[in-house]
Amino acid sequence: MPTWKIKGYWCYFKTNDLTKNKPAHIHIETARGEIEFWLEPTDTKSKDEIKVKKIKGQVSDKEQNETKRIVKENKDLFLKEWNKRKAKV
Repeated sequence: MPTWKIKGYWCYFKTNDLTKNKPAHIHIETARGEIEFWLEPTDTKSKDEIKVKKIKGQVSDKEQNETKRIVKENKDLFLKEWNKRKAKV
């Protein structure tokens, strides 16, 4: 499972997600939960490329904003790694 620690948050994608036909997304572990973000637009009407996919547990507004910023800043890295590993499956 590819994992990065960025600004105190663990960022990763699950290997089994690569074997399914799912759009690219990243999981980020927070103090009391986990938040998942889509890395690519999931619909043609969306203006914001980075959208929350799912929140598990208690993720504060501050954590949501911080993690979204992390995803925006590292989107190219995450997509590159997703695609590299997806090609091997």
